[in-house]
Amino acid sequence: MREGSELRDTGRRPFIADLDSLPFPAWDLLEGFPQRYLPAPFKVRQLPATTLVTTRGCPNTCIFCDRSVFGSSCHAYSAEYVVRQMTELYHRYGIREFSFEDDTFITFKSRLQDICNRLIELGLDISWTCLGRVNHVTADNLRLMKRAGCWQISFGIESGSQEILYLINKRIRLDQVRQAVRLSREAGIRTKGFFILGHPGETRETMRMTIDFALELPLDDISVCHMTPFPGTELHARAAEFGDFDPDWGAMNLLNIVFIPNGLTRNDLLSAQKELIRRFYFRPRIITDYGKRLVRNPAMALGLWNGFRSLIRSIRN
Repeated sequence: MREGSELRDTGRRPFIADLDSLPFPAWDLLEGFPQRYLPAPFKVRQLPATTLVTTRGCPNTCIFCDRSVFGSSCHAYSAEYVVRQMTELYHRYGIREFSFEDDTFITFKSRLQDICNRLIELGLDISWTCLGRVNHVTADNLRLMKRAGCWQISFGIESGSQEILYLINKRIRLDQVRQAVRLSREAGIRTKGFFILGHPGETRETMRMTIDFALELPLDDISVCHMTPFPGTELHARAAEFGDFDPDWGAMNLLNIVFIPNGLTRNDLLSAQKELIRRFYFRPRIITDYGKRLVRNPAMALGLWNGFRSLIRSIRN
C-alpha cells in the first residue's frame, strides 16, 4: 500500500445472479496456455488439459469449510454456457481433458443431465473428471456422465467414523459412501476419496477406523491431508475447544500440522497418515492399475515417476 493511502471497507456487494452475463476467462493472457499449465498426472487421461469452475456457493455446512466468499446459496452457469466454454477451449486451444473443480458440480441434477446430453450430441474427443457428494449421485446420472466422457469422480469422505462425520457436520453416512463408490464403479467411473486426519474429537481409534474404511472401499485413488482450521470457518473460531491450534497463516496448506486434537500428538497424526498412504498404494491392485495407466498413456511417464518419488519421500520423512 502506498504511503499516505488508507484502506476503506466498502461493504459486501450482492452476488451476481446471472453468471451467464460474465465473459469467458481471458485464457489468451496466460502465457503458454495450456502447455505450460500441466495438471498432476493422476488427474488426467490426456493432454492438453485445464480446469473449470462452473458453480459458486455451497449449501453444505461442514465446520472446516469457509463460505464467506460465495455464500451458502448455490448458483451456477447454465449448461449451455458451460458447454460453450468447453467447445471454445476444445477448438481454440486444443483442450482434450477438463477437470471440474466445483464442490457442487453434480448438485444441479437437471443441469448436469443437460451438460452431459449436449456433450454426447457434440461427440467431442474429450474426457473429464469432477467432484461430488456421496449423497447426490444416482445410478442413472453416473451412467450418463460416463457416456459424456467422465472417467473419475472424487468424493469428500473425510473420516471412517460416523461420530466424527456428525461432529464436523458433514451430513453424510458411511453407508452412503459405500453406495456411491459402488454405483460409480458399476457405471465404469473411477473413484477417488478425500480423507482428513486430525478432526475435532479425533482419537487413535477413530483414525484406525478411517484407515480401515479407506482400505475397505474399492477406491482407485486417495488424498490424505491434515485438518486445517482456515480463517472464516466455524472450526477456526472454535479450535481451542478441541485441541492445540497454531494460527500461522503461512503454514495453513493442508500439509503442515497446525491443529492437534486433544489427546493426540503430532507423531500420532503423521504416523496415521503415512500408514494409510503406504497401505493403500502398496497393494497389487493399485500398483497394477498405475502400470496400466502408464501403458495407456506413456506421455505421463515422467509425471508418474515424479509422483511416485514424492510418495516415497512422504512415507519415509
